[in-house]
Amino acid sequence: MEQSVDQGSAPDSGPALVLQHDQPNAATGLRRVRAFTWLLLALLALTAVLGSQLRPEPRLTHVAGTPPAIEAPTGALLTAYENTRDATVRLEARCIANPRAVLGVGTGFFVTEGGILLTANHVVSAASEGSCRAKLVAITTDRFEFDVHLIGFDAYMDLAALQADVTTLVPYIPLATRLPSPGTGVVAIGNSRNDFMGARSGRVTRLGVRAGRADFADDTIELTNSLAPGDSGGPVVNARGEAVGVVSYISFNPSAMSSQGFVPPFLQGLAINRDFAGYAIPLTRTSELVEGVLAGGKRDVPVIGFSWAQGLDYDPRTSPHYLGSRPGPIVSEVAPGGPAAKAGLRSLSQESVVAADGTVSVTPVADVIVAVDGTPTPTFADLLAVVRGKSIGDVVTLTVQRGNATFRVELTLGARTSVFAGN
Repeated sequence: MEQSVDQGSAPDSGPALVLQHDQPNAATGLRRVRAFTWLLLALLALTAVLGSQLRPEPRLTHVAGTPPAIEAPTGALLTAYENTRDATVRLEARCIANPRAVLGVGTGFFVTEGGILLTANHVVSAASEGSCRAKLVAITTDRFEFDVHLIGFDAYMDLAALQADVTTLVPYIPLATRLPSPGTGVVAIGNSRNDFMGARSGRVTRLGVRAGRADFADDTIELTNSLAPGDSGGPVVNARGEAVGVVSYISFNPSAMSSQGFVPPFLQGLAINRDFAGYAIPLTRTSELVEGVLAGGKRDVPVIGFSWAQGLDYDPRTSPHYLGSRPGPIVSEVAPGGPAAKAGLRSLSQESVVAADGTVSVTPVADVIVAVDGTPTPTFADLLAVVRGKSIGDVVTLTVQRGNATFRVELTLGARTSVFAGN
């Protein structure tokens, strides 16, 4: 035995993976090693392909427009959920004038024992946009309630930090040291579907997802977890009980979103051939985004100064009411004293019309924004895309449709927080 070729082991480490021959022919030995290596790679590739074909996906089959059934956590994820549930809270937006009136529900979680919470920024901002001035209240698993106050936020990345008015130390969820890789099992905790800090198990499918929409954050984590309204702001926890993300939004067309991350073969079916996915803002202990909001940073977005309700995009081809010849988002409610109010825009109202036979019909009276700086805005998403490309303080020209009249107004874009504060 004059020569041995040993892959990956030190001299005299034992017989593992040693190819030997009796004749001093190095070329023959190298060819055998290469052949073995290629055979091993081929077997690994075949295993990945078969795994993707045989892996069942019954939980991902559902009616379009409806989240799939909730998957309960098991094993290490169940333990992680049980260990972090008490650090999660239900966030309620309550009308100050009528505290019993709950205007909206979201989720948050403690990240320090001193009562600092993380949540989605849209949970916080939605509480200030409405006819009733609201405050946020955090409710723990033992039904204690705490008022919360804003520390910092990043409206573009949909992350906010809050301070709860706690008087004792609270349980908290540590942030992860690194982001999860595709295929990692995670559990989200939320308050959708009338649950109270319920568990939604799933897996990571993609990282660095770009939504391509101004009302969704970019560079998010894509998940198979069955998320729904009410889960926003909740923690996404790994098997070690660390928070890797904050629930931000859901999509029923995940294949339309681009990703900077690699999708392994056995996850490609989950990541692409579906009509539902959940998305979370990534969290790590060294994240500049997290450090910024915890330190009180406030990164706001420009706004025109009106609220828009889901479904209030006017299309003359399908609308039962005539609001003009061009499509656009309907101005639902103008923020008092904001840019839209100063420019003369009006909130959505109704008008009663009495016919000759005495019958009364009710028709909407609405302002429809059909363009910004000459760029058509047939939907609210289109309008947001144009406005988010501007800066706070920029002067823009709106083309507004009011019945048969079309006119242009100039206004100065305001900061979302200040425009809707106190409404």
